[in-house]
Amino acid sequence: MASHPPRPLRGSRPMRALFGLLMISALGGVLVAGMALPFVGTAGLAAKSASDHFEDIPDDLKTPDLPQRSQILAADGSVIATVWGDFGNRVIVPFDAISPNVWQALVATEDSRFFEHGGIDLKGTFRAFFADLSGANQGGSSISQQYVKNVLVLEAGNDKAKYADATGNSMARKLRELKYAIAVEKKFSKNEILERYLNLVPFAENVSGIEAAADRWFGVHAAQLTVPQAATLIGMLKNPVAYDPAKHPQAATDRRNTVLDRMADPTVHYITQQQAEDFKKTPLALKVTPQHSGCIYAVGSSAFFCEYIEQEILNNPIYGKTKADRAAFFNRGGLTIRTTMDPKMEKAAETAIKNNVSPTDIPGAAIAMIEPGTGRIKAMAQSRDMGTGEGQTYLNLAADPTHGGGNGYQAGSTFKSFVAMAGLEKGLTPDYVQNLPAKIDETQTKFTVCDNPKGTTQDTHWQPTDETDEEAGPQTMTSALWHSVNNYFIKLQELTGICEPARLAAAAGVTIDSDNGTGKPLEQYGSFTLGANQVTPIAMANAYATFAARGMYCKPTAISAITDTSGKQYPVATPDCHQTIDPTLTDQLTGMLQGVVSQGTAAKIRETYTGPAAGKTGTNDSRLMTWFDGYTPNLAAAVWVGIVSPKPNDKGLVNVKIHGTNYPKVCGGCLAAPIWGQAVKGALAGVSVPAFSVPELSGEIPAPIQNTPPPTGPPNGPGGQNGPGGGFLGGLLGGQQ
Repeated sequence: MASHPPRPLRGSRPMRALFGLLMISALGGVLVAGMALPFVGTAGLAAKSASDHFEDIPDDLKTPDLPQRSQILAADGSVIATVWGDFGNRVIVPFDAISPNVWQALVATEDSRFFEHGGIDLKGTFRAFFADLSGANQGGSSISQQYVKNVLVLEAGNDKAKYADATGNSMARKLRELKYAIAVEKKFSKNEILERYLNLVPFAENVSGIEAAADRWFGVHAAQLTVPQAATLIGMLKNPVAYDPAKHPQAATDRRNTVLDRMADPTVHYITQQQAEDFKKTPLALKVTPQHSGCIYAVGSSAFFCEYIEQEILNNPIYGKTKADRAAFFNRGGLTIRTTMDPKMEKAAETAIKNNVSPTDIPGAAIAMIEPGTGRIKAMAQSRDMGTGEGQTYLNLAADPTHGGGNGYQAGSTFKSFVAMAGLEKGLTPDYVQNLPAKIDETQTKFTVCDNPKGTTQDTHWQPTDETDEEAGPQTMTSALWHSVNNYFIKLQELTGICEPARLAAAAGVTIDSDNGTGKPLEQYGSFTLGANQVTPIAMANAYATFAARGMYCKPTAISAITDTSGKQYPVATPDCHQTIDPTLTDQLTGMLQGVVSQGTAAKIRETYTGPAAGKTGTNDSRLMTWFDGYTPNLAAAVWVGIVSPKPNDKGLVNVKIHGTNYPKVCGGCLAAPIWGQAVKGALAGVSVPAFSVPELSGEIPAPIQNTPPPTGPPNGPGGQNGPGGGFLGGLLGGQQ
């Protein structure tokens, strides 16, 4: 049997085809203006000139832009998801990666004189022509003609007029195909035509091209297809739906056997008749590989990570002028998109969430993990899977609106970290003491805000309280963080103003409606320190990653590389890191926040995770939202548990059953923190976690017990503002002049 097709000289084939086309055109009586062949009316035109004209074909026929599937990979190269558009699941392969059994079955069945003619099979074409005249439907197109037709159909896309023109039964369409087929034969070798044809043709079930077809129905590469397998797939081309072997096995078997007989025909003799008979006795032996396109079919819990990647591309003009262009790039570009997702961390995050919050529970839950010093998003998971069923959603609970999420959730006491740093920047120390009652009256209190250095007044009646009476009395800044003492930080905020904590939050990338720090500025009002602003888990994970990186802010990134099948690399965001907060501030904060985990509101973390950790719990005043945002030296994570879409009359998470456990009151320390501990333990299993560069600070209240007086004078520049001559943030971010 032949293993490679012969390669006849290019020069003779087009000449024979030109003569045939002249004869067909004359018989059809269509040599008129607009459809006449280029040499009509020019009897003296040399044959070579006529042949040269047929090289003038559309670029789409020379190098058609074949849609290919794209794959989204985890950081380790494993496949997260596969996506393709309207034109099917296709993987382009070179001729040498296609089994000879395939092209032999194709030639034997569709165009047995393929290696003899120059694009037009005169015998078959004349037979088809006269059959058309008599009203019968008769095949006769050469492989080159079929290739041309398929390209024109592909290029027509969803344009109904172009599609009708490419598939109609008009003589004009047939002559155009004949003309282009000659040009294709002149331009490409027989091997190249076969390669292009086999990568182009559509099969059933939105599968296109021989490589994807081989994988779909037999679970092998095109290079591995046996004779019966190749005959089955080539047999489908006559009617892909009717001969789909998975749905119509008997029809597919009969058609396969016909192809085997053609392969044994003496005109081609690719196999013997005895081999054909033996192959006919074999079963189809399908190994159907499920094919799923889209993020909803992503591996494990990574559907929303996949969606984050898709939205990252759809919203970035670097990948196309319009959103439609960028969608085509994503779905049809044959891309390999390598992400920053760590499969082990993703699995740990998913397991921790789903072991504590069920999909149909009243609250939802989400977690985001980010690597300090790089901004790489390592994992994101949530309690509700992607979908429309019960306990499902299409809303990414960890992300901002740009990436398929919502507007975020009130941050609760996790914002006390920013107020604490503002106090440190003002010159206070971690052992700064305030002795306060459990209830204070802040009505008419003035808070300095960025757009009003003279201060804005809390006009509404506001008497904030601590969680318990035990929190009243003297507290240091450290112990107040450990136990999340509300009134301590409200009074501290009076000293610092709200502008500086808001600037520090912005320096850590926390803004409204954005995961990457480019959203609207945070609202500045009295309850700022209590976390009244709405933020996302990704934004808060990255803010606390900034603390872990000692004030080095890195923009969150989820894509590490994009390449296409030709090896072309497309631009992606590289780690964009800047020192935005003075390391001495974040070091002192880390020293204080370690005690939150070891002996404060997040102590339940120690039931599962015992390594270095620092962080802050958060619960908003109505218990609709609860948090724990924390970090180790090499991983930051934010966990949110709360009402996904709260309503005005919601009573909060009180006396509620979550994953089979009854909670009298849900708080950041009693649910979000344990989830964090379980997730981080799994994520860092087998990973060396270094100690923090600063030790845990003591929260002991010094004697005698009294309020430590705040430092005097303007520490941050003229007028106490962070302007010229101010502190670290003043020089870095500017400020009020």
